[in-house]
Amino acid sequence: HTHTHTLSLSLSLSLSLTLFCLQESSSLGLPVVRPLFLHYWEDPRSLAISYQQFLVGSEILVAPVLDKGHGHVWTYFPSSPDEWTHVWTGTIYSHRPSLVKIRAPLGYPAIFVKSKSPVGHTFLQNLRDLHLICPNEEI
Repeated sequence: HTHTHTLSLSLSLSLSLTLFCLQESSSLGLPVVRPLFLHYWEDPRSLAISYQQFLVGSEILVAPVLDKGHGHVWTYFPSSPDEWTHVWTGTIYSHRPSLVKIRAPLGYPAIFVKSKSPVGHTFLQNLRDLHLICPNEEI
């Protein structure tokens, strides 16, 4: 029963995030998954980043580990007034532009949400409600 409940909550979380992203995508005429330069075109370094990291909508930054066996990933935070909160640790990254080595072991991809984003806040709260993140969890 607990597994079914968690799966149901997880699907609801995915659906609400997907609906937001689709609505935003439709209104802006942009894809849901976006290269950094679509939002940070004034930052020259973001122009050079293609598959290494991406945005989901405008509020979520993902930097996947692309090399087998690696537990860290270099993540670029573009020049902007935005602060980014690491989903798993709560660490806020605000010194821009910067390239930071982020711990990302298997099962904990490097995902960040805009710190002042209602979508990001809801995403984090849903992860907490599902017990997928816990305060002071060490990754």
